[in-house]
Amino acid sequence: MKRKIGTQLEEEVYDELKRRAADERQPIGEVIQTAVMEYLQQPKRRTLPKSGLRRFLERPPFKLTPEQLKESLEADFYEQ
Repeated sequence: MKRKIGTQLEEEVYDELKRRAADERQPIGEVIQTAVMEYLQQPKRRTLPKSGLRRFLERPPFKLTPEQLKESLEADFYEQ
């Protein structure tokens, strides 16, 4: 079963894709699917080092009560 997706490509990239797919007598969808399958077969890229952004993303979330969150969202920090 196939699933329809939507995306955006640079106009020049799309034009070249369309020309090449026509030259090879293949539907554009088939060319894209082949490219995605090849991409998925590659080993995963190296993860971020254990510092910087990765450390920030892995830290535990803030523990706020619903009341504290509401108060924080409603506060007007520009008037302080």
